[in-house]
Amino acid sequence: MSFASPPKLPKERSFGLMLTAVFAILAISGIIRHRSWIVYGGYFIAAGAFGVLSLTNPRVLRPLNKAWFYLGRALGKIISPIVMGIIFFGILTPVSIVTRLFGRDELRLKRRAVNSHWLDRTSPIAAAQSFKKQF
Repeated sequence: MSFASPPKLPKERSFGLMLTAVFAILAISGIIRHRSWIVYGGYFIAAGAFGVLSLTNPRVLRPLNKAWFYLGRALGKIISPIVMGIIFFGILTPVSIVTRLFGRDELRLKRRAVNSHWLDRTSPIAAAQSFKKQF
């Protein structure tokens, strides 16, 4: 039994206006870069169509909104573990190997033959004055 509420979709009007902005930006950047009105004019037409639909009848965009939402969730389930794996195996693992090669033991996990594992603190940090005005 799951108590988590299903995720809320964005409103169709805001989704349509976002698509309008995206297609308008694609059209403008394509025309500025390539100076081709024929190829990038379709983006202007799509931007206009989504703009008109989102302002007049946003319910028409509901299936597209749902499809876009679930595509984003599926991509998030695929891409997130890949990115985390790249970070772990590409950054953290090499750093760990290098620190072990140089003999560093930051967590003090190596076994030592001592009577006590307590650390001696001789600095005045633990003085009574350090407990005043903690925040």
